[in-house]
Amino acid sequence: MVLKLKDVFGVSKQRVQSYLERDAVDGFFVKAVGSDNHIIVYGSSKQGKTSLVDKHLPYESNVLVSCTPKFEPTDIYKSILRNENIQIESTSEQLAGTASKLTVSTKFKAILPFLGSGEAGVGGETGANSSKKTSYAAIELNLALPQDISNLLRRVGFKKFIILENFHYLSVDAQKTLAFDLRSFQELGIRFVILGVWREKNRLTQFNGDLQDRIIEVAVEPWSTAEFIEVIRIGSGKLNVSIDPGIQEKLIESAFDSIGVVQELVKEVWPGAGIEERQDSHKQITDSTLLEAAVAKKTGDYSARHLRALENIAEGRKSKRATEDSVPLYLPYYTVKAWLSFPFDQVVKGIRREKLEEQIKKDHHRAKDVRPGDMSNLLHNFAELQSEKGIIPPIFDYDQNTRTMRVVDSTFYFFLRHVDKNQVLSNIENPIDRLERRGKLNLIPRSE
Repeated sequence: MVLKLKDVFGVSKQRVQSYLERDAVDGFFVKAVGSDNHIIVYGSSKQGKTSLVDKHLPYESNVLVSCTPKFEPTDIYKSILRNENIQIESTSEQLAGTASKLTVSTKFKAILPFLGSGEAGVGGETGANSSKKTSYAAIELNLALPQDISNLLRRVGFKKFIILENFHYLSVDAQKTLAFDLRSFQELGIRFVILGVWREKNRLTQFNGDLQDRIIEVAVEPWSTAEFIEVIRIGSGKLNVSIDPGIQEKLIESAFDSIGVVQELVKEVWPGAGIEERQDSHKQITDSTLLEAAVAKKTGDYSARHLRALENIAEGRKSKRATEDSVPLYLPYYTVKAWLSFPFDQVVKGIRREKLEEQIKKDHHRAKDVRPGDMSNLLHNFAELQSEKGIIPPIFDYDQNTRTMRVVDSTFYFFLRHVDKNQVLSNIENPIDRLERRGKLNLIPRSE
């Protein structure tokens, strides 16, 4: 079978054949696998987290749980048990109360499969063509206790890693609970690998300091120029092609330290030269206009997605209707506006909460009414807002430990560098202008 371009370069759920093993990352991850600690893999989106884990701990051989904002720890534990063919049954019992107000207790049982002969309290059946008997044992459990979950997993001979993807989408309360549960799981020999879109260490230890010596954190970024060159060399060699060094240098500069963007730009360059698969004879890209076309193509792709995402964020959640006496704060809109006003170098470093609040208040229609509690509510729920709007992966992440908001979608930098930010902002509807246009309220002066 002829090797295709899409199998070698680009961003894909499947690991592409230009994958580069980095000693400082892959080597560190392999050592972590050999320890008895949990592993935290973190970094911006499209920087290689999934590829790294799948390379050394294949997803199909372990347990994968993809988290959502609505997940509680017990939902995660149910998913893990179901993966091991352990069924959960619940029964509710009224303890006390009246018809208008009841106190209800819910009990859970795990229906545990195993092979063997029948025993007291165990039911089973034997197939016509089978010499083994599948039996089931009902065991009461508390779904909130790591001890109970671990005991069940040990009973079925569990030896896998539990991979939690999109950990950043969990609510802060759920993350805190898991941070405490992880200590117990580590002591009980159940290992987790957690993938999160954030850019600083100690995200979980800020919730539970006892995790300090029980987790190993693996950062997938930064990528060096030499590593980008090696990725291109590996993939190009498999296709029997190459890129002129000068064009390659410009391509890497255009990617703004994102391996995902490098992969996508290379994937776009080759079709322009009529190359979609491995070549019988060696070919080289020497036409710089092919890179220019690739950058324009990806700018269009990323602009469409990021503009739609910013519009959805700015829209915020449904709020109460504006009246003459009550105009909502519309903080999501002003947050987007603030981010589009910051210089690029500040965006790359991240924006402190104080700086963001200051920028928001500069032209806010109710600047004096923007209180610390309003900012806390906005920032602490920003991940959930993005998830509700279908922004996957998220663009922004707020780290409560450092009180800093950061861009965590590596393609967003490419987007900001290649678009007119004023034009982007002009395409995002100002909710105040909308209200004024509809004549629904007379606003106070914006300078107040």
